[in-house]
Amino acid sequence: MTASLESLNEKQKEAIETLNGPVLVIAGAGTGKTKTIVHRLSKLVESGIPAENILLLTFTRKASREMLTRAVSLLDKRCARVHGGTFHSFGSHILRKYAPVLGFSSQFSVLDESDTSDIFQLLRTEGEYAKQKSRFPSNDTLISLHSSIINRGKSLEELLEAEYPKFLDQESAIRKIFQEYADYKKQRSLLDYDDLLTYTRDLLNKNETVRKKVSEQYKYIMVDEFQDTNQIQAHIACLLALDHENILVVGDDAQSVYSFRGADVNGIFNFPKLFPKTKTIYLERNYRSTPSILNLANVVLANFREKYEKYLYTKNEDFQKPALVGYADELEEAEGIADLILERREDGVPLKDIAVLFRSGWNSNQLELVLSQRNIPFLKFGGKKFVESAHAKDYLSLLKIKENKTDSVSWLRVLLLLPGIGAAKARSILTDLERSGGNLERIISESKGATASHLKELNHLISDSEKDLKKLLGNFIDYYSPLLEKKYDDFKRRLEDLNAFLTLSQKYETLHEFLVDMSLEGPSRSLDKISPEEEDERLVLSTVHSSKGLEFDTVILLNVSEGSFPSGRGEKNLEEERRLFYVGITRAKKKLVLTYPQISQQKNSQYFNRVSRFVEEIREPEKVLDKSYINKKEEASGPSSSQNPQQTNDSDARKRLREFFGS
Repeated sequence: MTASLESLNEKQKEAIETLNGPVLVIAGAGTGKTKTIVHRLSKLVESGIPAENILLLTFTRKASREMLTRAVSLLDKRCARVHGGTFHSFGSHILRKYAPVLGFSSQFSVLDESDTSDIFQLLRTEGEYAKQKSRFPSNDTLISLHSSIINRGKSLEELLEAEYPKFLDQESAIRKIFQEYADYKKQRSLLDYDDLLTYTRDLLNKNETVRKKVSEQYKYIMVDEFQDTNQIQAHIACLLALDHENILVVGDDAQSVYSFRGADVNGIFNFPKLFPKTKTIYLERNYRSTPSILNLANVVLANFREKYEKYLYTKNEDFQKPALVGYADELEEAEGIADLILERREDGVPLKDIAVLFRSGWNSNQLELVLSQRNIPFLKFGGKKFVESAHAKDYLSLLKIKENKTDSVSWLRVLLLLPGIGAAKARSILTDLERSGGNLERIISESKGATASHLKELNHLISDSEKDLKKLLGNFIDYYSPLLEKKYDDFKRRLEDLNAFLTLSQKYETLHEFLVDMSLEGPSRSLDKISPEEEDERLVLSTVHSSKGLEFDTVILLNVSEGSFPSGRGEKNLEEERRLFYVGITRAKKKLVLTYPQISQQKNSQYFNRVSRFVEEIREPEKVLDKSYINKKEEASGPSSSQNPQQTNDSDARKRLREFFGS
């Protein structure tokens, strides 16, 4: 059986037929990267190279399985004998053979994240960490810090200063527990995921005999998504190919967006420097998107400071230009997007082929609440659904006990938030509350010390007679803030999330109406309403990070404004923020809409937004964008007590959207 190349373009064929020497394939978005890798793998085997001498490194086991399965279908069963897998699985395979060279047993066990968390908990319990004068980082934070030191090449001090300044005074204690963690693993022949990489790199780098044996075994190496490798992974791949140089790496510098996991875009830029004989092949024909979408993508590409020069083109049929739509505020933006989604569904596009993408998980909070009210089912990728997150549940529980003094489920959650009240004490108070019909006064009088003080403050909160719903919700946020800070290491981000409730409150007159909608129409409930035959009929909500590699008929990029996209936390790495913008754009096949709110809501104020600099820096934007700015009022005055100041007729805006989508 021979693998046919008839369906491939000339550049793909060139990549497939270049079997020897170092090859760098710059594969633009939607240019058939996977198809090229599968055909090249088949070509290697078809050319007489033993499958056992070929190594395929990917970032997920699923990706390698799919590629090998497709190669078998394309050629024959010999392709199944190719060693395919992730860098971590390859590391485990090599270390099973050569671990004694590094001084530990080949019978090591591999720890998953849950195991690692259990070890840190054990070390905390046995050590003096619980007696620290200030709060010690959670296990999740410790794991994140430990992994970042290895994968991102950052020092502990740098990470604490940038991401967890509240723990700077704990630096020496954190170093101590990290050393104890390393000793614990070594004494018991345990390796975590990061160890699989670092030990493999050290083995190949420091033991020439072993490196040559492994290199002789794998004479042909292929690496997928090379732009997402960290320094350790790139080093491993290059060490394997040091002698024979038969290595092909595939990637796109414009889609390197995982620096927070340690990915280093310099790996793909440095590859030709490491292998001077590198042949660079550009895949630029896009099979996914329309010419108009690619026009916008190419303009964004042109603004990268450091890049491989490429220009995406397609032979696909064209449609309308991507649209840029400015809404009055975040609530109107969410309502407008919901309308747009329903219109596309009426046009025959299944919900699963529509995606709303955003820079950060919290960007979709407002939209999730609106979708729930409109009974539009969705799946969210890249963070929990807002109403299902722990801090949103905490906050709603506080509101629920004000509304219903006998809500024992909410009472239990609230009591466990209070300092000094554990599970046993909470159940005791709950029993007394049930007996008294929710009367907290008597329980306060019978309590002592800090418990009495905390219960008294809580009672004052739930007895609040404030009639203005927005002010009432703000008072509850004020109360919850210090509790939030004590409970969560990332409390600032979680506190910002609660603004979505404040914005949505503009649609309600009473707390009762607000809570009824939150309880009956929460995102998880709307999913429950889906019938089995409609199981796949769910809108996709996703961070741009989680959407990488996917494609949709219709893509809506949410909140394309300064501070959100690019993220306010991304100022130090604007190039990666720009790459994220590019990735979001190139997920769309036929329709693309960029939206942003002109005004955003904070607890006690409003502020005006600028459209993202990635839009502002486009020269002659009218050539690539349909700029449908929607100004609801000539001037945005302060909110009135009786109505939303931004609430006006939006028929013109919706008309423009209908015209754009041809409905």
